[in-house]
Amino acid sequence: MSDKQERQIVDIHSHIFWYPDHLSLELVTEALAAKKVKIETSGGLAHAESLDLHSNDALPDEHFKMLKTASKIIVFGIQAEQTGFNTPNEVIADYVKRDPLRLEGWASVNPTREDALEKFRYAIDVLGLKGLKVGPTYQHFDPSDPQFWSLFAECERRDLPVMIHMGTTYPSTAKIALSQPLLLEPLIMAHPKLRMIIAHMGHPWESDTIALIRKSPNIFSDISALHFRPWRFYQALITAVEYGVTHKLLLGSDFANSTIDDAIKGLRNVNSILEGTKLPQIPEYVIDNIIYENWKRFFNGKPN
Repeated sequence: MSDKQERQIVDIHSHIFWYPDHLSLELVTEALAAKKVKIETSGGLAHAESLDLHSNDALPDEHFKMLKTASKIIVFGIQAEQTGFNTPNEVIADYVKRDPLRLEGWASVNPTREDALEKFRYAIDVLGLKGLKVGPTYQHFDPSDPQFWSLFAECERRDLPVMIHMGTTYPSTAKIALSQPLLLEPLIMAHPKLRMIIAHMGHPWESDTIALIRKSPNIFSDISALHFRPWRFYQALITAVEYGVTHKLLLGSDFANSTIDDAIKGLRNVNSILEGTKLPQIPEYVIDNIIYENWKRFFNGKPN
């Protein structure tokens, strides 16, 4: 592999959706309030084209600009009518045609649907998508309940990757109790070959996520959206250092919450809050590996 290939950046977590086509009025109203907090607490390292009902729009043209930095971007919507998200998988499939070598689309299907498995197979076999995005807190399903495991079993059988949102979020209709990372343990143990990424380190239960990825060979996590909260971000990363799992942490923008450049700058700044203290720093090699190297472990050398 050439030096250029060695330094590839893969954005593991990004979205395409916009109001009003794919997001409800209630959702975007709450998203605006959350976005203002993220801008303030991150020192401006949050993305918003406008501070109105379109503050959380993840528009294709803006998303495409991130390819100036990233060599590859994983992109998906989310189908969660319970919380006001509804991005058709066709939107993702059409968008990645712009640059199929550098854009990789994953499907979102709601596991609570009776036809969930049929919908997912269509997205993979007909639309050409290459993974699955789900979110128990958004889609109102208990990930520890086997009645919702058919999609995960299909992904394990076909060696397709899964991104699962765990942890807190802002919609008032979300069910946070369904998003605690340890709920994943029965699923992970029943499907040991399933390759899955726990989004956002399951914040604010980052330590639980660290415990899970430590014991589970095929389970990784991403650090997307964590730089908005610098102290929690530092605590999560130093805990990962102490447990020896930083090699399983992946870079993600969580676009449109931030861009990949925002995410990298936020990661590079993680030690800045330690000035004047004796607290241990996140080693530079850990930061570099999250940006350039760790994605190779999840994808066995290259994205799909």
